[in-house]
Amino acid sequence: MSLALDDGADSPIALNLAIPLSSPAPVLTTSRSSSSSNRFLLQRDEPALDEFRFTSSLYNASIPENSMGKTYVRPNEKMGIELRTSKRAFEEIKFRIASGDKEKFFKAEERVVGDFCFLLLRTRTGHVDVLNRERKDRYVLEIKATARRHDGKNRVTLLEAQTTVAVTILDTNDLNPLFYPTEYEATVTEDTPVHKSILKVSAEDADLGTNGEIYYSFAEKTEQFAVHPVSGVVTLTRPLRYVERPLYELTVQARDRGALYRMTPRASSARLTIHVRQVNLHAPEISVRHLPEILEHSNADTYAIVRVLDRDTGPHGEIASLEIVAGDPDGHFRVRPLPTPGEYSIQVLKLLDREAAPQGYNLTLRAVDRGTPPRFSYKSVPVHLADLNDNAPIFSKEIYDVKVPETAPVNSPVIRLKVSDADQGKNALVFLEIVGGNEGGEFYVNADTGMLYTAVPLDAEKKAFYTLTVSAVDQGNAGTRKQSSAKVKIYVIDTNDNDPEFEKSEMLVYLDENEPAGTSVCKVVARDKDSGENAYISYSIDNIKRVPFEIDHFSGVVKTKQLLDYETMKREYLLHVRANDWGLPYRRQSEMQLRIKLRNVNDNRPQFEKIDCVGHVSRYVQVGTEIITVSAIDFDAGNIITYRIVSGGNADSCFALDPTSGVLSVACDLSDLKTQEMIVNVTATDGTHFADVNTLRIHLVNVKRAQGPQSKLLTDETGGFECRDTGVARRLTEAIASAEKNNMRSSEDEYSMMPSRYGENVHAPEFLDFPNEIRVNESAPIGYVLAKLAARDRDLGYNGKLVYGISAGDSDSVFGIDPDTGELRLIGRLDREREDEYFLNITVYDLGKPQKSASRMLAVSVLDVNDNAPKFEKALASFRVSEAALNGTVIFRANATDADLGENAQVAYSLVTDTSDFRVDRTTGVLTVFGKLDRERQSSYELRIRATDKNGGNDKGEPDFDNPALYSEALVRVSVDDVNDNAPKFALTSYTVKVREDVPVWSVIAVIEATDPDEGPGGIIEYSFSEEMESEGFFGIDKLSGTIRSLKKLDFEERQVHTLTIVANDKGEPSLYSETILIIEVVDVNENLHAPVFNDFVISASVSENQPLNTLVTQVKAKDADPPGGDSRIGYSIRGGDGVGLFSIDD
Repeated sequence: MSLALDDGADSPIALNLAIPLSSPAPVLTTSRSSSSSNRFLLQRDEPALDEFRFTSSLYNASIPENSMGKTYVRPNEKMGIELRTSKRAFEEIKFRIASGDKEKFFKAEERVVGDFCFLLLRTRTGHVDVLNRERKDRYVLEIKATARRHDGKNRVTLLEAQTTVAVTILDTNDLNPLFYPTEYEATVTEDTPVHKSILKVSAEDADLGTNGEIYYSFAEKTEQFAVHPVSGVVTLTRPLRYVERPLYELTVQARDRGALYRMTPRASSARLTIHVRQVNLHAPEISVRHLPEILEHSNADTYAIVRVLDRDTGPHGEIASLEIVAGDPDGHFRVRPLPTPGEYSIQVLKLLDREAAPQGYNLTLRAVDRGTPPRFSYKSVPVHLADLNDNAPIFSKEIYDVKVPETAPVNSPVIRLKVSDADQGKNALVFLEIVGGNEGGEFYVNADTGMLYTAVPLDAEKKAFYTLTVSAVDQGNAGTRKQSSAKVKIYVIDTNDNDPEFEKSEMLVYLDENEPAGTSVCKVVARDKDSGENAYISYSIDNIKRVPFEIDHFSGVVKTKQLLDYETMKREYLLHVRANDWGLPYRRQSEMQLRIKLRNVNDNRPQFEKIDCVGHVSRYVQVGTEIITVSAIDFDAGNIITYRIVSGGNADSCFALDPTSGVLSVACDLSDLKTQEMIVNVTATDGTHFADVNTLRIHLVNVKRAQGPQSKLLTDETGGFECRDTGVARRLTEAIASAEKNNMRSSEDEYSMMPSRYGENVHAPEFLDFPNEIRVNESAPIGYVLAKLAARDRDLGYNGKLVYGISAGDSDSVFGIDPDTGELRLIGRLDREREDEYFLNITVYDLGKPQKSASRMLAVSVLDVNDNAPKFEKALASFRVSEAALNGTVIFRANATDADLGENAQVAYSLVTDTSDFRVDRTTGVLTVFGKLDRERQSSYELRIRATDKNGGNDKGEPDFDNPALYSEALVRVSVDDVNDNAPKFALTSYTVKVREDVPVWSVIAVIEATDPDEGPGGIIEYSFSEEMESEGFFGIDKLSGTIRSLKKLDFEERQVHTLTIVANDKGEPSLYSETILIIEVVDVNENLHAPVFNDFVISASVSENQPLNTLVTQVKAKDADPPGGDSRIGYSIRGGDGVGLFSIDD
């Protein structure tokens, strides 16, 4: 923008450009060359024309430290006093520093340009010291200005003004960074992880800004360590190995960032010593060489040789101790070192007893090295003891007590003797033998099963007690066999082979009738020659029909059960009395006849046939006339009844009663009697008992009839008497009929005991419905009834009593038969796998003399049950397979067998372990790969293969819960071998980092890591830059750790972004790789440290008035000390002054 200047004249205008040193553009002021007033001043706040003062009371300025003499400070604004044109001008204007410059570093100068007097401050020359910001960074200078003014009357006025200038001392990079301390030392274990911080170095720089900011770097390149350029933290970038290098000596440099703009950067260094401390990386490794197994109680000294190795070196690789820490609580073993380093022997300290430790010993060894801290390792050492025949067989009891009936058949089991032997194998195989007390050969023992049997019939009457000595001998080698013995006391129990015998076989006793119930009739006595319960007798009445008698079962006393009546009941009884003994297993009995006769006794009173008679008798009958006959009946047989009149009647004795016939007749003249009625009380007696009084009522009537003395007047038949019939005649008739019936002779009365035939054994026993075969499951429990065998014997009594026995065929002592019932049951465990069929000789004996018997062969088939689980040939197996194995690759063929039969032995295979990577063939047991193996997903498998019998279930393959299938399992360990099937993998597809352009060379820019789950070489990664995207020499990458460092200086102005492709290759065959992108953004650092400087702060120029627009007035130039480029490129502008709006400047 340009303006034409015109003051009404053609004189030129002088342009004075006052440029303060600190301003980015000059300040323009104007003045006319003439003395006329200036109409072009653009000041708005004009002071009074005669006022002498600074434009500001406080100015700010700056100057770099270490400035040379005559270096001017740079004010933030122009400093000085406005000079106004007036009638009175200022003269001899002077500036001086009144205070604040004790060291006399500064000097004030004045320079008048146009109508402004500039205040200039500069450093003095010849000063022995320089400005030092670190010592004093600010000066506050008090400036005083003086001037003279003439008022035209030759009077001079002295003027003064004052201002303050604050001078800030600017920092220059005049100090080096300083380390404290200058030597660092660290000890690092060799197992320190890569990229872990080790220590931190620290330096300080008293300068300000970038001059005081420090970058750290190593003086020499190293790929083992890195130092953070800003924090000074030293980190590990490669693994350490003590054996390769135990000590690192490094020099760390500290450079300030001001060095970027100097040819010679300021730097200092510190010494860094890193000691690598060996670490106890490896635990001891224990290997054991077993010697032949130890025979218990032997004098063997050394059981095994143990070798211990440690792959560490130095003390860490030395073995401090090897000891037994478990499995030997009683101290039977110890560990002793051998002359060869690292070798030890396990020695036996005490005699070993296999029976005290039947499973042997499982020693746990612990090896400890001398490392810090020490490492441990453990090893299990099984100790198997060979059996020595040092234990004799032991019976479950020293003395056995057993009872056996004398009727036991031959081959009857007596007792099963239980014997154990703590030894093993044939040393524990025991055979039994009777060695004493069996001189008659009455018993034998099954040497294998221990069952003691009868060998001959026993007879308690001949010998009732045996003491057998049974010996148990193991089957150890000759000369080492051991034996023991036990006593078996056998009590032969007497059987009931004698009948009870009555003292009398027949008895006759008399018993009066009417004896009360419970009356003792008599006592019968029987005796038994047997002993014990066989001689204990009980009695009974065994009549077929009921009799009114009972017998005390124990005393033999016969008693009445009810009142007996001779007249109505049986008058003679024949009782069959039986005597039974209490013998076992059978009772014996005998009978006798007891005849009881009733004696009649007078136990009935006479009873009138008619009573309560009422009749009419004429007063005029003759004396002796029979008027009525009373009749009484006595139920007792043979009794004679007599009649009599009793008191209470017949007061006048006018009636007479015939004592024999019972005829009542008139005994006086009745006509004179004044009474109308007469009572006669009559009774009857059998001589002992009297009948009830029978009252006769006689009414006297006045009737005269001529009758002869022979006539019978007024009889009941003629209606003379009326009586009540008692029915006694009818009851007598019934009683007589009953007595006749009860006393009729019966067949029982004629029964006589049959003669005994017990001594005559005519018939042999014979089986009934004998089975051809018995089939039984091998799982049948002890006591299970197989069959109930039946036989008969047509003899009577003891000769017909039968006992059953197994005479042959039970070699395993598993069958028993009840001698009484014939019930065949199990007394031992069946095992079809041991014996699948038995042929038992069943014999039935009678108990007669001579004894007779019958035998039949019984086949017993043992049926298979599913009692055996399948058994694998190998219950534990280990295999290795490549993870690249294809589906169907065979790993293992499981083979299991089952000792059962049929479907119980049909084996089906299944895989119990839940996995989809393997499967097993149900029929063949072949284990194959079924899925895609991936070692990185799962490196090993423990597969449990199950072998199930019954083909895995029922016909439909479903489980049978009533008879479940059995199974066993085998463990197959499969280790998956690695193949290089995984490429290294970066966490991100791209990474971005920002880096200052001034970072030191060899600084760590980034750490890019990839992972590879493969093993061995396939998991080892090397890093590089892609050939297609080279780093152009700016960066390098550590192939082992992926650490990226700067190799040369970066320059934001030249290149702002570097894009690198990082490749991670594994070392497998074939090698696999992956890539990622690293974007490095270079961060610009402010290099514009210097302001532009004009050649002078005042430039003078002139221009005539009325010049056209855009007329060139003058050219100003400034310089910039920054390096070539944008930071040193200068732009111009007019910022103030009188000429603002009148002139323009090209920028």
